[in-house]
Amino acid sequence: MRMNKDKRMIALLLCLSLTAPALFLPAAGLGETPSVTCSVQEIEQYGHARLDITIDDFNAAGFTLGDIITVTVGEQTWDMPYFNGYYADPGQFLVRAYPGHTYIGLCINYGRFADETGVAAGDPVTLTLKEKGGALDIQEIYNLEYGNDRADFPSDEAFANFRPVVMGSIAEGRLYRSCSPVYNKFGRAAAGNAFAEAVGINAVMNMANTPEEVTALIAQEGFASDYYKNLFESGRVIALGLGADFTSEDFRKGIAQGLAFLAGQEPPYLVHCNEGKDRAGFAAMILEALMGASAKEIEADYMLSYTNYYFTEPDSAQYEIIAEKNIHEMLRHIAGLEKGASLEGVDLAAAAEKWLLSGGMTQEQLTALREKLSAPAASELPAA
Repeated sequence: MRMNKDKRMIALLLCLSLTAPALFLPAAGLGETPSVTCSVQEIEQYGHARLDITIDDFNAAGFTLGDIITVTVGEQTWDMPYFNGYYADPGQFLVRAYPGHTYIGLCINYGRFADETGVAAGDPVTLTLKEKGGALDIQEIYNLEYGNDRADFPSDEAFANFRPVVMGSIAEGRLYRSCSPVYNKFGRAAAGNAFAEAVGINAVMNMANTPEEVTALIAQEGFASDYYKNLFESGRVIALGLGADFTSEDFRKGIAQGLAFLAGQEPPYLVHCNEGKDRAGFAAMILEALMGASAKEIEADYMLSYTNYYFTEPDSAQYEIIAEKNIHEMLRHIAGLEKGASLEGVDLAAAAEKWLLSGGMTQEQLTALREKLSAPAASELPAA
């Protein structure tokens, strides 16, 4: 019975996502329509527009998660769902009240809001309720609750989102993924650093930060990730500073640049962003595909981050919806398929190779990377 209910919920939500404009209906009801005017406080690192109204004040003005909100900046107007996570389809707009953040944000899921819209710091913004609860079904099925208390996690590895990647022809001890060992906003950096040291990470692909940002993080008071610091200062960390839009040319070139760097280093390798979830999830996905892993294996590895961070249960409707909107769309992107197309029968290894070559990797670099990911560690070789 639970499985049938979940399938009905999945079908409903996929239908809603494919017919999103139908959600944006005029607000109905009596009384004054909630509306606030504020300003863009800052353009965040990845292009989101942080407003100068707090989440608490915004909610006190009469808005609730799952509402549809009309957002006006200058002569531009958009209708956006109000979510506490990035639950919109890739490329879609949303008003964000992210757990752990203080202020409301305007975002594009897997995109750069400011770059696409031209919105800048200081611009006045008006937010007006359009439909109460118009996207509530989507908010309720996701409703991700971010955990930062180590006591809530089954292990230090789950808390740090740290794990080996062993699938396809990737050998044990070659590739790892984790949260950031250098960015400590969520209190996980020390754990990520400790695991990197424990497994002897030799080269790192940091997708979240620029070299200047890594230098600044290392200089912060209380910084304690000395193993990572040594790797960075010895030239074994490539800091790419990538945004989250995996469909952009900059992202493709950045991934190719990062993997070309790893191909010139000896493993074990670590790939990370801030949480080690989406950008690191894409990097792991492209490597897993390149090395012959199946779509189901890739999905399971990607979704483990959502289990680690948000306690998302496998086989739940929430799990299936996240997988469909995120990792399945990433796989379709590298395969050149349309949204929602079947992945059955797709040669993911060939698609990954083509995608990386188009981003600037050479065949020689790809060959070297494959060999290093599949070769046994020196300690595993028989004695001479």
